[in-house]
Amino acid sequence: MNYWEITKESFTKFFSSKPLLYSSSIAFYLIFSLPAILIILLTIAGSAFEDVMVKNALLEQLTNLYGPDSAQIVQRIIENNSGIGTTWIAKVVGVISMLISATAVFSSLQDGLNAIWQVKSDPKRDLIHFLRNRLLSLGMVVSIGFLLAITLLIDTGLSFFKDFLTESFSSIGFIIIRAINISLSIGIVTVVFALMFKILPDLKINWNDVWAGSLFSAILFTIGKFVIGFYLGNSSLGSVYGAAGSLVLLLVWVFYSAIIVLFGASFTFVYMKKAGDKIKPYEHALKVKEVEDQ
Repeated sequence: MNYWEITKESFTKFFSSKPLLYSSSIAFYLIFSLPAILIILLTIAGSAFEDVMVKNALLEQLTNLYGPDSAQIVQRIIENNSGIGTTWIAKVVGVISMLISATAVFSSLQDGLNAIWQVKSDPKRDLIHFLRNRLLSLGMVVSIGFLLAITLLIDTGLSFFKDFLTESFSSIGFIIIRAINISLSIGIVTVVFALMFKILPDLKINWNDVWAGSLFSAILFTIGKFVIGFYLGNSSLGSVYGAAGSLVLLLVWVFYSAIIVLFGASFTFVYMKKAGDKIKPYEHALKVKEVEDQ
């Protein structure tokens, strides 16, 4: 299989799917989804570890992925969270609102992925589609929560190994540790991308078809993280917006992340077609051409 040809066709597919529109939508919805997502993530991972350890691990991962300014915003959101209510009515309303808010950004992401896969929900089954989308989006949040817990386990297991390398090999040990951290970061992001490509679109897709695009996307994300991090660190973008500068930087990172996810989906789409796999929408969805012909 010619991966260079796949990459070229992926760019064509990507730019024909309105990536800027969907990436902007995803970044916008994240503003409202982030507090609820953080509560769910901390609750899931906190069931196995101490809250302080979970918060520190989450902030460390966000710092590695998006930089200290974005992590600082998340930290303030966590510190300012006052719970979901005291009375049972307030708790019920709070839980429902939290679940709807947490899944909004993934619902927007699903729209972008569906556009790339050329599928669309059947207008006659909108309610079923809505409920399914919310459950799948909630499943994504829960999966990321478990992934955070697994990351904590891995970090705990590697802590002794890191200390041993640093003490025994000095500068070489530092290089090895850096390589391990980058590899783990790519691995974690690959799994997250694979979950998105497998779970969110309204079509049947095999696990074997998502891994190539997920790994490719994770590598691009890691490379772009250093490039954009260098650019943002040496530009005045944050200071131009004053007090909102940190939020703007976070939105830039989310916008870029969404671009990478959508390009990875385009790569996976072309990869599947080259492999001879057919696009098979779920029962509640149709191919875009079928919708247009009705």
